[in-house]
Amino acid sequence: MDSDRWLYSLSLSAVASSVAGLLVPLYIVQLGGGSAALGLSASLSSLVGAPGAVLAGRYADRTGNRRGVVLVALGAGAVALTLLPFLKTVLAVVVVNAVLAFSLAAISPVVTMLVVANAAESNWNSRIARLNTFQGYGSTAGLVIGTVWTVGVATVLATEVVQESLFALAAAFGVAAAVLGARSLPREAALDVGPRRSSRVATILSRTARNTQDATFSFGTNRVFWASRALSFARLRRLRTELPRPLWLYFLAAFCFFTGFSVFWAPLPLYLKSTLGFDSGGVFALYLVNNLASAVFFERAGVVSGQRDIRVVQGGALALRAGAFVGVAGLGLVGGSALTGGGLGPLAAVGALLFVVGVSWAFIAVTGTAIVSRFAPANARGAILGTYAALSAVAGAVGGLLGGWVAAYRFDVAFVLAAALVVTGAAVVYGAKRLSEATAPPPATPSTQA
Repeated sequence: MDSDRWLYSLSLSAVASSVAGLLVPLYIVQLGGGSAALGLSASLSSLVGAPGAVLAGRYADRTGNRRGVVLVALGAGAVALTLLPFLKTVLAVVVVNAVLAFSLAAISPVVTMLVVANAAESNWNSRIARLNTFQGYGSTAGLVIGTVWTVGVATVLATEVVQESLFALAAAFGVAAAVLGARSLPREAALDVGPRRSSRVATILSRTARNTQDATFSFGTNRVFWASRALSFARLRRLRTELPRPLWLYFLAAFCFFTGFSVFWAPLPLYLKSTLGFDSGGVFALYLVNNLASAVFFERAGVVSGQRDIRVVQGGALALRAGAFVGVAGLGLVGGSALTGGGLGPLAAVGALLFVVGVSWAFIAVTGTAIVSRFAPANARGAILGTYAALSAVAGAVGGLLGGWVAAYRFDVAFVLAAALVVTGAAVVYGAKRLSEATAPPPATPSTQA
């Protein structure tokens, strides 16, 4: 492709979506919404992602109007961001946030088409990695901006004004993304991708999309689309009988621990504010710590998973994450007064636990992709990886609702339940000893991770 200037519009969009991803839950809390509302919002956002990616991707594939799809999605996202601070009911915010999630998911498979169009198939790894890098840096920048804004502006303005002004800033980034996209997106991009090459794209995405945004399934929806292009009813029937038993067991384990992850994350913003007493700046800072921890350790996770028993590595990472979940619950049991009177100490304590959560995600994401890749039939590896992504999205929706519902009773019970689900998944992984016997697939081309 002659110019990659259009990738900067995706960075701007990632900044806006990253800010909104945490600001929306905080705004729901500000409007009086409880953990059930946060769970509903998280669940709905997960549920609309995969259909958004599939519908937009298939339309762009059929019509060839990839530029138009991206521009409409960027515009819809900008409009949603602009509307959010003017909404004063929790239900309206939840619905508009779902529209935002739908538009963001719609972008992902189409920009993947654009980034590999006119490129030799041997260069697809590096092209997709470059796309993920632009989006990954944008997501991290969004958390940095949110932290600085909520800490700095909050010293002179009321919380409500701080949130509204940050929404305005996110909307400005969203509008800038749409404007830059309109000026720089390629007008034509030749791309002829059959089922075999679609499966290859899905595989590459699974090996290069290591951004921590995977935790909320933004890249998972991309893999779902590419996998769906490679699937047919006949192939699905064959896969049902051809998939080895260890992979079926692993999918069961993955559903358990992905559900546990969402049970933890859905009510967390409310817990950090209402129980532990942190302001919005502190919450943004904690999420930034988690984000950076994952990004820093992804490369190390790849090295370790290639040298050690992958079953033991993932089981250990899951156990570590479950322990951190219980630790976060334990801080609430210490009591709000004990935590809020200690300056930066309480923030550091929670930050350390979320750092562990972030590190564990790096190992879980890398080993999970490796396990599925090693056991999936070679001629359907991309499709099975897409199924794995879809499974994680469904588990995320179930976990969001479950976490919000249980947290409405008690936060510590919700977090212990999340840990129990993760431990259950870890036990299944660790008990499936055949996972240690798999032969690794050919290594992917090295790429820079965000």
